[in-house]
Amino acid sequence: LLFAGSAFAQDAAPKGPDFKYGVWANAFSISEKTAVDESDKSYSQIRVRPMFTMGIENVSVVTRFEIDQYFGKGGEGATSSSTNTFGNGSSNSSTYADSDTDQIAVEVKWAYINVKDFFIPGLTATAGLAPFVYSVGYNNDMPLFNLVYDAGVVKVDLSYVKVEENDLDNTDEIGLNDDNDDIQMYAAKLPLSFGDVVITPAVLYTMSEGQNTAGEYTTTAPSIAVKVKAGAFSFDGDFVYITGKMEDADLDVKAYAGYANAGFKASDMFSINIFGLYATGESDDTDEINSFQTACGDEIEVGPLFIINDGGNIGQVGVSNEYDKATEGLMAYGLAFNFKVDKFAALAQVAYATTTSDDIVDDKAIGTEFDLRLSYEVGPKTSFWVEGAYLKAGKYIETKNGGKCDDPSYYAAGIMTSL
Repeated sequence: LLFAGSAFAQDAAPKGPDFKYGVWANAFSISEKTAVDESDKSYSQIRVRPMFTMGIENVSVVTRFEIDQYFGKGGEGATSSSTNTFGNGSSNSSTYADSDTDQIAVEVKWAYINVKDFFIPGLTATAGLAPFVYSVGYNNDMPLFNLVYDAGVVKVDLSYVKVEENDLDNTDEIGLNDDNDDIQMYAAKLPLSFGDVVITPAVLYTMSEGQNTAGEYTTTAPSIAVKVKAGAFSFDGDFVYITGKMEDADLDVKAYAGYANAGFKASDMFSINIFGLYATGESDDTDEINSFQTACGDEIEVGPLFIINDGGNIGQVGVSNEYDKATEGLMAYGLAFNFKVDKFAALAQVAYATTTSDDIVDDKAIGTEFDLRLSYEVGPKTSFWVEGAYLKAGKYIETKNGGKCDDPSYYAAGIMTSL
């Protein structure tokens, strides 16, 4: 009886932390023919993203790394007399692996703490280096603090993002440095759910304190996003307008961008999408900054086109830029067709694109792009895919290359793994 009583009186052994891991990997080779006359490229590359999550009850810690390598390539600018020689196994570069693969380029993508039910039920807190997504042009891994309160129909999403943390020396008394040299963002989103419709008004305020290379400026970027999923129909739209002032240069900021994608799923095998995007470029007004990319400090982060806005699987390393995104702006619209049978899937799309500014080149036509991707599932969550793109160059591409323009195309093949 004593033995039985003491045995049942013992507390259950405490549960240890849950540990999860995953990896996303892509390995491929590329042959590219650029818009520049007689300019071709061929190379191979791999990207691996291991991720580790450890959690206990309502607290989790997430870490994600990224390893990028071009096969057999040494450090940039390497010569035969340097330690960063090419392809002979003697590379000492911290950026690329040598033939013995004992030098690797590793970066930390995510490293953050997440706490659910933070003080009160429904409140989630995140702190650290984490993904930050805001509207059309802001999508980066950033150091941030984030609070999200979920009340069901409505959510409140607040973020503080540190874009730059500059000189920390407090030596103002001798006039050498100034602490007012950081760049930071304050963001607020208010997702509202109405059945199949989610409407998200938001605002982003950016402040540069001046004592840095970017100079002193403030911008405000209100946005509105709409998502609809109603049966076979879907819609995804986003619009953002940026206004502000570059104090040092005495320039006003006025820029905007938008994206829309409407889809119809005819069956489990076939679906069609129509899409369009628009981003402002520079104007003739010398008192204003009108380029969307310049105003937000980031590229257009949406759009499916393989060449024009790096929407292909190989967009992770990027194909040759065919136009000046920062200055010229972009307008594109097109159709995409998706087909899937068992382990086979295909994507075909066509779109026409122009610049939105003729500040540099009078002719705006970038051209018509044709994209195709074929993939086959060769294992659990592992596919072999091949994709190609062809850009029928317009007058803009021809003029920018001095009239000596090859219609650019690129092709890629690889294996993508996600476990």
